[in-house]
Amino acid sequence: MKKLQIIGLVSLFMLQNPAFGQKLQLTEAATEFRNNYNGSWVSIPDSTLRSLQISKNKPVLLKAKNAIDESFNKQLTSPFTKPKDETKMYFYRGAVYLDLWTMSNYDVEISKQLGSLTEEEMNEITFGSFIKCLELDVKNQWKSDIRSKVNTYRNLSINSGVDYFQKSNFNNAFNSFKMAFEMYKVLNLTDTLAIINAALSAEKMKSFDDAYNYYKMCADLDYGKGAEMYQSMIRVLNSDENKDEEKILNVIAEGKNKFPKDYVLNIEEFNYWYAKGDNEKAQQALENAIESDPTNKILHFNVGVTYDNISNKYHKENKHDVAFTYMSKAISGYKKALELDDKYVDAFYNLGALYYNQSITTKSVAGDYSGEKYDSEMKRADEMLKKAIPLLERVLILSPSDKSTLTVLKSLYFNLDDMDNYKRIKTKIDSL
Repeated sequence: MKKLQIIGLVSLFMLQNPAFGQKLQLTEAATEFRNNYNGSWVSIPDSTLRSLQISKNKPVLLKAKNAIDESFNKQLTSPFTKPKDETKMYFYRGAVYLDLWTMSNYDVEISKQLGSLTEEEMNEITFGSFIKCLELDVKNQWKSDIRSKVNTYRNLSINSGVDYFQKSNFNNAFNSFKMAFEMYKVLNLTDTLAIINAALSAEKMKSFDDAYNYYKMCADLDYGKGAEMYQSMIRVLNSDENKDEEKILNVIAEGKNKFPKDYVLNIEEFNYWYAKGDNEKAQQALENAIESDPTNKILHFNVGVTYDNISNKYHKENKHDVAFTYMSKAISGYKKALELDDKYVDAFYNLGALYYNQSITTKSVAGDYSGEKYDSEMKRADEMLKKAIPLLERVLILSPSDKSTLTVLKSLYFNLDDMDNYKRIKTKIDSL
């Protein structure tokens, strides 16, 4: 009779005290995971042996999952009376689900079990549980266990990511590196290796938003050489079909704030403003780029191009004096490029074409005058034409079949009434 009364009292206590039930499930989960589950399967390289180990471990892990789920759900309405039990529960919830998440990459059944959970929910269940455990763990009883587990799985994720990347499986590589990054956040550590590799993987799989976000993290952490991360952000933003031009300009501005003399950032700024037709701002960016690379012939060539464009703009506005000032700057840019490379065909052509075009404009301007002013302007125009000749003839030496050059020379000799050279050039054009 006494035994019956005791059993009855225990049963009544369990019914009246839900915390006893959830602690029972917690103990079951901990026992299964600590004593019956073999986590070494994650380090087995051979796929066949790994599959065998997973088969043995899977029922144990699923049993631990069911027990920890029941414990967690019950404590939502009837919290643990002892903080140490709640702390323990969060550790095992994080540990069990982290192993399940990893195993789901190799096992269809477990993948289906977790299929209804989003990535955000999985992050919260695993890493969120570890973080909560550390918050509650005032005696640091679980800190070393969490650190050990996080480091083990972080290294596994990094190695898996590298393997996937080398096999061009960039989607899985990205997910692996992202997982490693999330794991280190549990320990309040920043995994720059995981972040940069996540960025590279995302870029390779053309997930440009993800690539931008991870490169941005690197830039904020001052990772990389010089303005490298800002250059990478600009690259992926330019690759996106729906690129946000204002965002690109903001990245350029932020990068130049840290690295004002960076060559690539100034060139990107030049390209941005040049495409927008703002030659003045494009020109300033070029001047900054030249400071970092003064012997770059292309920079000096582009100085000539942008000043040439600015000159033409002011001619259209009938501000001819200003236009001729910019023309002189354009000439200086082209000449500097030729000093650096005396076989630079494009510079020879552009400088010759500049003299030719400006001579036509000068003749047009001369029409507004009379007397000596008219004569001086016409003479100035002819002098420009004569300066164009050796430059364009030089192009023909370097590129004998360049039809654009032949066409300009033909018109040029006609305007100078040099019919012998006119016929020579015409004959070349006709022979092409």
